[in-house]
Parts: sequence; C-alpha cells; structure tokens
Amino acid sequence: MFAVISLGGKQYRVQKGEYLTVDRLAHEPGSTFTPTVLLASSGEDTLIDADALAKVTVTARVDEHMLGTKIRVFQYKPKKSTKKARGHRSRLSRITIEDIAVGAPKKAAAAKAAPAEKAPAAKPKADEKPAAAAAPKKAPAKPRKKPEPKAEKPAAEQEA
Repeated sequence: MFAVISLGGKQYRVQKGEYLTVDRLAHEPGSTFTPTVLLASSGEDTLIDADALAKVTVTARVDEHMLGTKIRVFQYKPKKSTKKARGHRSRLSRITIEDIAVGAPKKAAAAKAAPAEKAPAAKPKADEKPAAAAAPKKAPAKPRKKPEPKAEKPAAEQEA
C-alpha cells in the first residue's frame, strides 16, 4: 500500500517503513504526526475522494533535524571587478513513515472514544438584562478638523 502526502507545499509518494528528507518541520525529534493524505492505493483500490481519504491515516515520526549540503553561488562580471560569493544550507527534517492505515474517519473515531457531555445552558435571571442590551452604544467618532496653515509674516515684520 502507498499514499501521496502533502508536506510543506510539496507532495511525496510514501510507503510504510520509508525514510524521507523534507523541509524543516515544526515538530520535535521523536514526535509523531499525521500529514495530509491526497491519495491512497492498495494495488487494486485507489482512493481519491475526500470522504474516503478521511478514513486513511498516515503516521510519520520525526527522526532528526539536520542541515542540507552547502550550496555556493558565485557571481562574476568580467572587466567590472565585481565578485560576489554567497551560499546557503537548507534546514531539513528526516522522517520515517510508521504506518498507513485505512479505518474509521478521524473525527468520528475521536468522538466515539470520548463522548462529550452537554452542560445545560445558563438562563438569565429575570432582573438581569442581556449583555448586549446592558452595554451602552458608543456614538460614532467625529471627524477631526485639519489645522489651518499658519499665515506667513510679511518680510518687514520678520525677525532678522
């Protein structure tokens, strides 16, 4: 079975037990996460529908964070005495695909595991006003007047 997942705006075809080097993830090394599944296939069946993909879970573990190979960029213009040397190292994460499972939808499984108890809604007392009516409305802000420019003094009155 394989799946196509999306990480960092890129798509990867993955299988169980496979290692991947991807752009740096926000997860700590040793933690597990579930990436977005775009397609899943078991050989004879291919799932591409959003409802069917909601049942597919890909579990991945972050093994380590590392730096990629150093890339050198050198710019040179002859007869101009211009030389620029630059470079960078990409920040990467190495992940392992632990499992690809098809089962109950993620949201439905979580809801079945821990049913939420509904608390009764609090009724306002008869002597209390609703919060919307209690707060006074503010008047709209008045437009500010621009200050008038100062009149220039005639040349005779100016200080020397």
